[in-house]
Amino acid sequence: MRLYEYEGKEIFKKGGIPVPQGSVVKSAGEARRTTSEIGKEVAVKAQILTGRRGKGGGIKFARTPDEAGKIAQRILGMELEGYKVNSLLIEEKLNITNELYMAITVDGENGAPVAMVSAEGGVEIEEVAKRNPEKITSGLINPLYGIRTYEAINLVRQIGLTETTLISASRVLCQLYQVFVLNDARIAEINPLIMTNEGNMVAADSRCEIDDNSLFKHPEYKDLRIQRIENPWEREGAEGGVNYVDLEGNIAVMANGAGLTMSLLDTIKANGGSPACFLDTGGGLSRERMKNGVGLLLRKARADQRIKVVLLMVRMMISPPDAVTEGIMEAIEEVQVKTPVVAVMRGRTPYQERARELLENSAVILCPGIEEGIREAMKIAKG
Repeated sequence: MRLYEYEGKEIFKKGGIPVPQGSVVKSAGEARRTTSEIGKEVAVKAQILTGRRGKGGGIKFARTPDEAGKIAQRILGMELEGYKVNSLLIEEKLNITNELYMAITVDGENGAPVAMVSAEGGVEIEEVAKRNPEKITSGLINPLYGIRTYEAINLVRQIGLTETTLISASRVLCQLYQVFVLNDARIAEINPLIMTNEGNMVAADSRCEIDDNSLFKHPEYKDLRIQRIENPWEREGAEGGVNYVDLEGNIAVMANGAGLTMSLLDTIKANGGSPACFLDTGGGLSRERMKNGVGLLLRKARADQRIKVVLLMVRMMISPPDAVTEGIMEAIEEVQVKTPVVAVMRGRTPYQERARELLENSAVILCPGIEEGIREAMKIAKG
């Protein structure tokens, strides 16, 4: 789950990392009032869950409270990178002498955290990696010990910092690692880390992504993750415990396993079909989760006339067939739509035989294998 800039800065501040004075606002009046309280030139920054705001006009500077109010009025309600701007961060404009890049993320290949620093901050790190990869220095961190002070100093020294700036930047890197660990982050990034005229290090921006698998330890984030999903169907999926991604085709697809679901989508596309969604229920199916998933697809089909058929692929290795089929039938009965449901029930022999027996006299169209199921769904979708 990605945090907004202001949320990332809140946890930076708790971790001892200096951030600019500022506040979140949702109206032009609040922007004027906050600017007046800060008492100096400010940055007006759109709060959306992506970068590249500046290029789209989402970051502006204001000298006076009135100017901040006018800018806020223009930015609020804008659409940037596919997101509607509903809030702004008003914060003091910093006196900049240098901009650095600093991040802790996960190195998937080595299965360990990695620290990255660069003297070229304030631009997308992907651009630096393409243009001047030698400008980025990185080092793996042993998770048993964390990043040690001498390791941080050695890493930061490689980007040309010396004396007090070397010590200050190294301290921020150690603090950033603590933020990363304590919040179970997948990435904690400062871009740019500002060196001010006064010699201070300040996090002028933040990017923090919390590992979804750790949200049970962070209930304050778990609720936010669902609330900020803009697509109503994807939000309903999250609330129902299934992974749903909205697409634009005419075959609604559901399976129990992300890899299996992706394989279905790829096969449908390769044969000229058009998937309407990705829905992964995960393993260990229950009646409730099955009902939530099938019900979501049927409600989506009722609202979206493009959807002609629902295709279910269920592998029952540990999932009880009675619970699986009850969930399917309850969803069909509850939603009451005429969209055909094609199902492929596989798994342990006794389980698949029991599931087919329970669905035999229902409205569900049973197919013996996935190839037959895809052909049947595509035939119905083509009319």
